[in-house]
Amino acid sequence: MLIFAQVIAYMHTVSTPLGFLGDLRPGFVAHLAERLVDAICTETQRFADAAGIVAPVKTHSALLYLLIRGPASLVEIARSDGQSHQLVASRLAPLEALGLVERIADPNDLRRKPYKLTAAGQDEAAKVRAAIAAHAKAQRELARETGLDLVALLDRALAVQADIRLSARIARHHAPLPGATVP
Repeated sequence: MLIFAQVIAYMHTVSTPLGFLGDLRPGFVAHLAERLVDAICTETQRFADAAGIVAPVKTHSALLYLLIRGPASLVEIARSDGQSHQLVASRLAPLEALGLVERIADPNDLRRKPYKLTAAGQDEAAKVRAAIAAHAKAQRELARETGLDLVALLDRALAVQADIRLSARIARHHAPLPGATVP
């Protein structure tokens, strides 16, 4: 009987990512979340490729922002998404290289060079919007089937993380090492 239990425990560690960590596994939530992001992006990219969408999936929110809001600076796009300027710049660069967005002069502020969709970008953004609408329906369907609304869960986790930083929570459970500062 003991060997059977050991085999079952081993099978769990093989079939569950990081299962070998046991009680330490929740400490690797970022690793698990990254695996989920990679899986979702891979599947979404597969769908986008089949639908004839050329913009990489990680650029879709920037495309949709420009479609919905019109020309905007990098700062405005970053602020709307709560992302760093560097990250948004890295998302806009491939769109610019593909000829889907361009920078234009702002007649009211010569220092400002907002991004705007090109004609090809307008067409691409319309395709992306339709694909994202299908993706949103698929996510809602998955939430009904599993009882797990991943979007609501992520929104809540982000709000809680903003309220009480994870580093502070970790520090409550960890004795500081000599010479270390507690966040």
